[in-house]
Amino acid sequence: MDEGRKFEKLGYESLQKNNIEEAKTNFMEALKYMEEAGDDTGQAYVLGNLGNICFQSKQFDKAEDFYSRSLTYMEKLKDAKGIESSLGNLGSVYFYQGSLEKAEESYQKALQIMVQANDPLGQGIYNEYLGNTSLKKDDLEQAIDYYQKAKEFMELAKQDERKIQQLEGRIESLHKHPAYLGKNESALLAEVESLTASGQKTKVIAKLQDLEELYFQWKRMDKVAETILKTIAVLEDMGDKTSAGICYANLAGVYLQMVSEGQAEKVDEAEANFKKALEVIGDSDKRRNSYLLGSLGNIYLNKNQLDLAWEYYEKSLKTMQELGDLLGEARGYANLGNVRGLQKNWPAAQEQYFKSLELMEKQENRPGIAQQCEALGDVFLKKEEFDQAEDYLMRASDLYEAMKEQGAVQEVQNKLMLIFSQPKYLESRKQQIREALKKPEIEKDSKLKLALLSDLGNVLFMANDWDEASEVARETVAIHEKSQDKAALSAALGNLGSILMQKNDYAGSEENYSRALALKEELNDQKGIRDLHGSYLNVLIMAGKMDKAEKLVKKSLKVHQGNKNMPGVMLEYRNLGNICLQKTDWLNAEKNYLKALEINTQSGNKSEMAEDNRNVYNLYLQKEDWNQAEKFALKALAISEEIKDYRNVCADCRILANLYVEKKERSKQEIYYKKALENSQTLNDPKEVLVDLRYLGKFNMERGYREKAGENFKQAFELSSKLNDKKEIAEDYRNLGNLAFSNGERKEAEKLYLNALELTREVGDFKGAGQDFTYLGNLKFKDCLFEEAENYFAQASGCFEKTSSWTSLIQFYLTVARMETLVSRYDQGDEYISKARKIAKDLGDPEQIMRAIQDIEKLKDSVDKK
Repeated sequence: MDEGRKFEKLGYESLQKNNIEEAKTNFMEALKYMEEAGDDTGQAYVLGNLGNICFQSKQFDKAEDFYSRSLTYMEKLKDAKGIESSLGNLGSVYFYQGSLEKAEESYQKALQIMVQANDPLGQGIYNEYLGNTSLKKDDLEQAIDYYQKAKEFMELAKQDERKIQQLEGRIESLHKHPAYLGKNESALLAEVESLTASGQKTKVIAKLQDLEELYFQWKRMDKVAETILKTIAVLEDMGDKTSAGICYANLAGVYLQMVSEGQAEKVDEAEANFKKALEVIGDSDKRRNSYLLGSLGNIYLNKNQLDLAWEYYEKSLKTMQELGDLLGEARGYANLGNVRGLQKNWPAAQEQYFKSLELMEKQENRPGIAQQCEALGDVFLKKEEFDQAEDYLMRASDLYEAMKEQGAVQEVQNKLMLIFSQPKYLESRKQQIREALKKPEIEKDSKLKLALLSDLGNVLFMANDWDEASEVARETVAIHEKSQDKAALSAALGNLGSILMQKNDYAGSEENYSRALALKEELNDQKGIRDLHGSYLNVLIMAGKMDKAEKLVKKSLKVHQGNKNMPGVMLEYRNLGNICLQKTDWLNAEKNYLKALEINTQSGNKSEMAEDNRNVYNLYLQKEDWNQAEKFALKALAISEEIKDYRNVCADCRILANLYVEKKERSKQEIYYKKALENSQTLNDPKEVLVDLRYLGKFNMERGYREKAGENFKQAFELSSKLNDKKEIAEDYRNLGNLAFSNGERKEAEKLYLNALELTREVGDFKGAGQDFTYLGNLKFKDCLFEEAENYFAQASGCFEKTSSWTSLIQFYLTVARMETLVSRYDQGDEYISKARKIAKDLGDPEQIMRAIQDIEKLKDSVDKK
């Protein structure tokens, strides 16, 4: 092998190693030897490679020189493939240099070689390049023509479907380009004018329809409507009433689309045009007649004119029955069900949905079956027949899953979770499982007994019945200990640990987690160890065993570092940060959080970067360093917005809004509450929307904007009522009660608080009931009805005790103590302070609580002096 070829080979090897500079050096050496040896073929290809290297590094002038010299040799050698490649490369250089005429010329020459070679793939590639060039020259029609040819040749060459779809998308996009549409609009308008002048009405209609389609592509719905009106005028002039009737229906549909885009006033025009269409078409076309009747039903349904909606839906249904259209009939029954649902006539709605479902099943229409199952689930949910609701919603969920409609699946799952949280449902399931466990055959079948105990445990977990849940968990542990199934036993111990943590039995929780971890280690179950690690660490922190927690984390950190497991290292830095935070070791907490952030920044993990910024801003919130907290909260928000993580955008906005309360920047506070609401609405999660409506309501109430506050609270109430979530409805009654109280409407406030209390008692929400008793007590206290107030306060205290929410209880005691002190009821105030001290002692006399107690005692002194 001569020297030139040796260096050429070295050049290719360097390219494979991605060592570009070395490749360039080797190719230049090869070129020198090839020139001396007169190796034209070698020079042609080496020059091409040098051109490629310069092109990739955007050295376009050098690339042009190398490609031009390569082309000269290829032409001398009459190497058609080489000539085509050089021309194509030169075309790309000219394209990027902006020399579009020269680029087009080179691409055309290369294309001709591909035509002669009958190479469909090559023809596809160069037609696409020519399309790109025409697009750059703003010659959209020519670009579309080239892209269309490129697509046809790519299909002929059996190219990847994604490439063909990409070209189709480009063509479709250009057809909608304003410049393309504008040019076509002018041409069509001129043709319409010319044809109208010469009296060629049939051709005028055809061109108006083309114009209508153009405006539709352009999304200029006002122009679509205007063009349809022109078409109607021509048709009526021709005496073609039937076609005019169809146009009236189309026009109504356009107005409805405009309504959906925010032009609510167009609904009346839609209604009027559907009626005109109905009048013209009459019974001559029953199918279209049924469609028009149904469309009018939809309009009246949205206008909440339910009797009219029923009337038109019923007429539409009868026409479908006459036509023997079973699918249309099924949809008709569904529409009637919707009317009865809005009228809250649940038995009648159920009847219509059942009829619809039966017909959908006959037609084997899966989307229709799923929708009617969901509708029936909603009805049974409203009737609080939870077993039936669960059955139909589960069936709907399975069908949506099979059809890969994830949005619908999530919506149905949310409804199922609502059912599973209902006390009535949970009590019924508990009874069913308990009865099953009493059967003699269950004692003989440990596998079946374990399955039932697992179901019972899940129900008790959902019901927050931790006492019975712990008993069931202990029974499960005993069965696994007897069977010596270590894997199952470790899972059961972990489950018991999590239940005891909910009961604030940290010692018991720690013991069970420790046993579970020991078994996982014995079984070398690495995944199980990872899953338990976080919970065990959490309970150690909550139990105040910081040294033990820190030792556990450092041990795990060392293992992850040894294995170069960076996600594991990152999590342990966060855990160390959390431990330091609990110890109020601010410096090391921040240091560890920032180490976690550094790892996530290096890996480009945006969502985790946002989480690390949240950890840091939480640290500064606890330090009450509002400026630093703001800095990191804004960073977290920016990342969440970038990755469209709407849920965390909401959370970050709320933090910022509350932070601006501390900074006394009210204008910013409102901005971020509103931004949170916008994002929760985008997220389309009703629970998140409720949170933000309430925040805005409280903000407006504090600022004295009571009408705005009322609007926010009423919107929240309407939404929670729609969800039929009694706990949420109670919260909205509570907020409306507070608003009434601040407006001086004491009777209305009391009524609303009692409404909230009735619901919280019904669902067993002791924390909510505690709040309601507190508000009622406060109301009576303000009216100097101290005996009634104390009665309510005693009941509030009992509720907070049942939840073991000691922080809420202390807060309650201190609030009442302050109220008692301000009206010189010192003995009663001292009694509440004493209760607060007792709980504070059990919690280790937290500094913040002790400071609050001292403030009340100082208040007592100041009241004495007055």
